[in-house]
Amino acid sequence: MKHHFVYSVPGHRIKAARVGRKLAETMQRFGMPVSAIGRRENVNVGVFPPNSPYSITKQLYQAFSGKGPTLLYDLSENVRCSIQPDDIFIGHPMFPWSEGCTGVTERTIAESQRPRIRALIVPLHCNTKVKTSHINLDFLQAVDNLMPEIDILFGIMGQYWWDQWDQSPFANWKSKMVRLDMALDVVDFPRVKKRFNHPGKRGYLYIGKNDPMKGIDILSTLMQRLDAYPCGWIGAGPDIPGIPRISRERALTPQFMAEVAERFDFFVSASVADPNPTTILESMAWGFPVICTPQSGYYQTPYITNIYPNDLQKSQDILLQLQHADEGTLLRTANEARYVVEHEYNWEHFTSTILETIEHILAEREYQFSNRRD
Repeated sequence: MKHHFVYSVPGHRIKAARVGRKLAETMQRFGMPVSAIGRRENVNVGVFPPNSPYSITKQLYQAFSGKGPTLLYDLSENVRCSIQPDDIFIGHPMFPWSEGCTGVTERTIAESQRPRIRALIVPLHCNTKVKTSHINLDFLQAVDNLMPEIDILFGIMGQYWWDQWDQSPFANWKSKMVRLDMALDVVDFPRVKKRFNHPGKRGYLYIGKNDPMKGIDILSTLMQRLDAYPCGWIGAGPDIPGIPRISRERALTPQFMAEVAERFDFFVSASVADPNPTTILESMAWGFPVICTPQSGYYQTPYITNIYPNDLQKSQDILLQLQHADEGTLLRTANEARYVVEHEYNWEHFTSTILETIEHILAEREYQFSNRRD
């Protein structure tokens, strides 16, 4: 039995092998799985960048490899998996999706040969109205086309989107879905926020892209209403009105974030459609109290404060209350948030949920087969 795992592989590893692409495609036609990243087994994932997609690849590849031979594919490779009946396939659909463009996952699912388990893993929300190159209606419909052939869908999403799913156009997926929370290793995100600026001097921080799904227009409006207080952001894209850019995308080292923590006190996200952003978990680990919309994925928790995209006045009032909150209260919230990240939003929980779900399905099928045989 082999695991075939399709997710994100660093671009430099794919580009380094482009010279051999034609050879790989030729060998693939003869049933030999040749990868753009070199050997598919025993991949050195230790050199993967820490970005969320690559962290998932690294952690899951290591987890699957601990269970048996595992072949790793980048989701955009122009190959298909050579599936055997006893194998397990888990893949990310092609992303970003475009008409007529397929990746390893789509090609493999189209094959007549079925593995023991055929699974998808993908970040998801069900807001079909957001116009973005990220998760949008076209992408969700492409995933919907794959669902009849799928045994299980691991959806990386916060509790908010799970609770919304029954009212979505894709409610019929729910019986095949297992929800996953994003994860991180707190060792990589040491506590840098240990004290707060004086009331009236506290700053609001945003880390992320200038993207429609991030509710940047809402964030911009709120920060302009609160222009008496410091605010700033780190990320890519056009300038955001009313929010000075601290830096474009860069390595958020402990040293750099310690400097940021001297000036800013709260992490703010106004997303209107965000499955489970890692920046929220990173901020919790660093010690910043998090203020976010439920549509950021996180809601109804004692360690996160929610604001609301459809009620700017209420959101403004919440931000002002925190501006003047007791420092002891803020520290207790920050302590709880870091504890939760360490003990709940960790990679052991993420990977074990997937492995245990697969093992449960296999055991259930074996039990059913045994009953029929008897």
